[in-house]
Amino acid sequence: MKFQERSYSSTLFRPKPHIHLEGDGSLLLITTSWGEPEFAATAAGEIARYVTAARGDIEVTSPFEFLTGISDEANHLRIGLLLANDVLYRGENRIEYVSGVEVMAVSRTENEIAWAHVGAPHLLLRRPGRPLAPLATSFDHSFELALQGRREAPLPSRLLGVEPSCHVACGNLQIGSGDLLVLLASSHLPPALWTTNDSYDLPTITKQMIQADTESPFWLGLVDFEE
Repeated sequence: MKFQERSYSSTLFRPKPHIHLEGDGSLLLITTSWGEPEFAATAAGEIARYVTAARGDIEVTSPFEFLTGISDEANHLRIGLLLANDVLYRGENRIEYVSGVEVMAVSRTENEIAWAHVGAPHLLLRRPGRPLAPLATSFDHSFELALQGRREAPLPSRLLGVEPSCHVACGNLQIGSGDLLVLLASSHLPPALWTTNDSYDLPTITKQMIQADTESPFWLGLVDFEE
């Protein structure tokens, strides 16, 4: 799993995410803290610890049940996020709200990927010869305001650690040769992402996005599964 990222800042604030990538490329965590920056690393650490333990021990215990409609790996990610939510809510946010975290977790086992997320970034699949396909999306509140013709700073709609329980969206998918994952934290989906070129060049797409809208901050990531 090869990972690239780009970010763009404007007069509107969007925090830059914390990136956790396992050395073997089997687990990628994108955690964005809205508040204290260290919360992002705390959430990533909790998720990574559980997923690693669950992979190595099928008997590992958890207070959360397995869902039957998704793969074991997707369940591991989902439970990892729920455990991180519990740690943040009952720890740093116990007395008063200090920070919340957006999380996108992506894992790979052989020819399958799994994901689980609360909030940004969007997760999109680029498959050769096919249109860009959304796998997981989460628009923030500023997206709703933009539909009304108003431009506001990004404002997350879903966060980990601010409620005693949270909904984690998750899934899994078989991947094929040439597949790419596009990750985007932005208040809109820019046309530059829908390029029909055979190559998918991150610097070029980033430049086109900035030229199209200089006032909208964003973070963009690209996952390539080719060895």
